[in-house]
Amino acid sequence: MSYEKKIKIGIIGGGPAGIFCALFASEKEDNEIYIFDKQDILKTLLPTGGGRCNLAYGEFDFKELAKNYPRGEKFLLSVFSKFSTTDTFAFFEQIGVKTYMQEDFRFFPEANSSSFVRKKLIDKTRKNNIKNIKEKVIDIKKENDKFLVRTEKNHFVVDKLVIATGGRGQGQKFAKKLGHNIVPLRPALCSLLTKETDFFDLSGLTLKNVCTSVFYNNKKITTQTGDILFTHFGISGPLSYKISSYCAYINFTPEIPLNIKIKLTEHDNLEKSLTELINKNPQKNIINVIDTYIPHRLAEKILIKNKIQPEIKSGQLKKEDRIKIIKNLTEFSLNVIGVKGGEEIVTAGGIDLNEVNPKTMESKVIKNLYFCGEVLDIDGLTGGFNLQNCWSTGYICGTSLI
Repeated sequence: MSYEKKIKIGIIGGGPAGIFCALFASEKEDNEIYIFDKQDILKTLLPTGGGRCNLAYGEFDFKELAKNYPRGEKFLLSVFSKFSTTDTFAFFEQIGVKTYMQEDFRFFPEANSSSFVRKKLIDKTRKNNIKNIKEKVIDIKKENDKFLVRTEKNHFVVDKLVIATGGRGQGQKFAKKLGHNIVPLRPALCSLLTKETDFFDLSGLTLKNVCTSVFYNNKKITTQTGDILFTHFGISGPLSYKISSYCAYINFTPEIPLNIKIKLTEHDNLEKSLTELINKNPQKNIINVIDTYIPHRLAEKILIKNKIQPEIKSGQLKKEDRIKIIKNLTEFSLNVIGVKGGEEIVTAGGIDLNEVNPKTMESKVIKNLYFCGEVLDIDGLTGGFNLQNCWSTGYICGTSLI
């Protein structure tokens, strides 16, 4: 009768990546899995997708999918080739989570509930006999060929260790202590603070599908399209999140702001269109002509900012004022002076990808040490991309432990 010694695996972090890793690692009966997390497992899943759980994005070409990650694209090509969007849906279908796709290609569970998805995943961990240690890990050490995991109450010795603590810093500190290089952490997917304060009372106003070019020190950084939300401190919404991600490592300040030029209308020949509209409505207040193109409240702000009376008749508008209006509609400018601290959705930076094997998620520095999820220097745009990173890297990490 043969006997195979059980392999003890410790996973620090009970978020989406850690749980996925545990589920696939537990498919080998000789693996004994321990998840360490001071809070309830998968608690971080609950607010995702506004509580509905944006599971993934409907891009099935793994090369195209990887392009949605400002950091980690090259690394993820190998990862997504092994576990991509199709595999994500197959897994959740298997555990009883049916999904649907919105018009914007974001996928959600039919139950529209993060709690429902969380329950299904927790049920699976229980079925697979995964042990949950609800204690905070305060230290880890490599001793010979084992890892010593010290919590506030106990000591655990494991054969293999996975760090899946997310992007907030604890896991990075552990990795650094074990010899890994850490790319500095910066907030990403953030709301932005603007130098211009005269638009603060537009708070709550949303502009749909606007195109923005972003400049720093007169150099173009990126061009993005999406919805923008005016706030009482600047701007927020999907477009703001994209800008903050691509500019995460730019040190813009009130003295050297990030200049964003917003195209408020997609009209092909705005000058001709506006001139024709004015000629047809010479007795109409100019504000009631401009709000054909943009929201009335924003039209009023732009006119006042350019010292044009909103009540002036369009037929009395000076040529130079018409030019100002056209310029603002095609290149409305805002200057970003900072990010809204403490509200970032993800964190840029993390464990240096050059020190991790993308085929196994094992450290190249220390044998039997693994990483998955946002603890790595990987972050994606909004739309399910960051969860896909967790599912995919968690899968590869888990299957590498079998």
